[in-house]
Amino acid sequence: MPMNKSLSKSVMVAALLAFSFLLACAPGAAPQAAKQELRANLAAEPETIDPNKAAFSTQVTVIKQVFQGLLSFNQDLTLKAVVAKEVPSVKNKGISEDGLVYTFKLRDDVKWSDGQKVTAKDFEYSIKRLLDPALAAQYASFYHDIKGAKEYNTALGTPKEPKKPDEATLKSLRGGVAVKATDDTTLQITLARPRNTFLQLMALWATYPVRQDIVERFGAKWTEPPNYIGNGPFKLTEWVHQDHITLEANPNYWGTKPKLQKIVLRMFTDLNAEYAAYLNNELDMTRVPPGNEKQIIADAQFKTQLLRNNEMVTLAFQFNIAKPPFDNALVRRAIATAIDRETFIDKVRSGVGRVAYAWIPSGMPGHQPDLGKQYKFDVAKAKKLLSDAGYPEGKGLPLTSFQYADTSGNRVIAQFLQGQMKDNLGITVNLEPMETKAFQQLVGQKKFQWSFFFWGADYPDPDNWLPEVFGTDGGNNLTQYSNPKLDDVLKKAAAELDEKKRLTLWAEAEKIVIDDSPVVPVAYRERFFLIKPTVKGLKTTSMDATLPGDWFYAEVSRG
Repeated sequence: MPMNKSLSKSVMVAALLAFSFLLACAPGAAPQAAKQELRANLAAEPETIDPNKAAFSTQVTVIKQVFQGLLSFNQDLTLKAVVAKEVPSVKNKGISEDGLVYTFKLRDDVKWSDGQKVTAKDFEYSIKRLLDPALAAQYASFYHDIKGAKEYNTALGTPKEPKKPDEATLKSLRGGVAVKATDDTTLQITLARPRNTFLQLMALWATYPVRQDIVERFGAKWTEPPNYIGNGPFKLTEWVHQDHITLEANPNYWGTKPKLQKIVLRMFTDLNAEYAAYLNNELDMTRVPPGNEKQIIADAQFKTQLLRNNEMVTLAFQFNIAKPPFDNALVRRAIATAIDRETFIDKVRSGVGRVAYAWIPSGMPGHQPDLGKQYKFDVAKAKKLLSDAGYPEGKGLPLTSFQYADTSGNRVIAQFLQGQMKDNLGITVNLEPMETKAFQQLVGQKKFQWSFFFWGADYPDPDNWLPEVFGTDGGNNLTQYSNPKLDDVLKKAAAELDEKKRLTLWAEAEKIVIDDSPVVPVAYRERFFLIKPTVKGLKTTSMDATLPGDWFYAEVSRG
């Protein structure tokens, strides 16, 4: 296997020297006081921590500590009731026989962090706010199966075809959304069509309750402390932008009180700095600087600190296919074939993670291990595809710019891609590192040309991986990809209740996407963290967000 030429020797040597110095300075088993505090690194400044607007994992990790929804997930990713008294079913009359009406009975002892009672009206307000077209929430389209939801959420049209409804029309459309608090402890939702994953959608952060009076009083500042009122085990007490967020135990939390009294989330974008802080006992968990994983595995002092687990996360390069040259499918396929995924895993990730050709990862129902293998690394084939696209040896290809959030980990991935394109296709790629918040905004507004992203499971089902990311109207369709044939299959799959037939349709849909290549799957991610032995009770899942175990920090303690 050829050596990875994508990383310049100077970059690689500098990273290794820095890491080696830190490793040499690593303390032994330095005692950690049993202070009930957890210190970790988000690795970026969240653009927002508004539950209705959030779409990135850094945002979700914070939100899950401060808010709780009707439902959530157990460690095995089955559903559990939280604010709801029980998970609705046909048997307990929570779901109608025709699968269209969902009735959630709420606990009557749930409080906000300021002591007010949480009611069904808070959930009604939150879901309708999520669907407000003016909010432009990326996850709103997940809920278009609610009766009246799509009509309201799309009332302003698209940037290409805008609409200008008057206030009376918007008010009427909002009133037509079939989400209603029939009393303080009953929320009823009516679907326009059956959706067998609807309960899983109701476990996501996008439908967590938010307070109407708080949002309307503070406007854009409602997510700043002390305005950020939640109903979860922790409350936001400090947000020093670009530096850290502090969460403290919520004294009004209605459930089992958290054992931790404080969580401090730093925002180091340099993984060497994060790792140094861990060695200096300033952090309780850390990622490992890229390219040094094998050294960590071989070092005996880290044996009891290393956490490795497969995630249902796919790393992919994504194209904005509205921008040349990526409007040409042959160019996209050439690039997909010119990437040496084996080298990426071996050299860039030091053996951590698995090669990906398909979009839906292993561990997810419907994973197709042989899908996408037509893009296995083949320089001759890639060059022919590029030539067939009209750019022999890359000649005449418009300048391509690759945007990414400027962290040390992302930098290594960007440099890998740059080298692969130059070495294998003769394409010059201009790298454009950006501050994380600005990058998230650029991608959210679909103004990027080429970037990479991680898509992680919000819930364990294939329909989380296809309609919202690749459907023409998908709220997370950032590539601007559109294929009427795919849309038709997606619609059929979403409506199919027979599990075998449903998975067959999802498989057909994924094949269409892979053949069209709006994204290039490269790797299935493996979480690789060091965690202090004094962190007790950490429960991880393959659906954790930015930090391991972030669904269950209320159960973590220090000892």
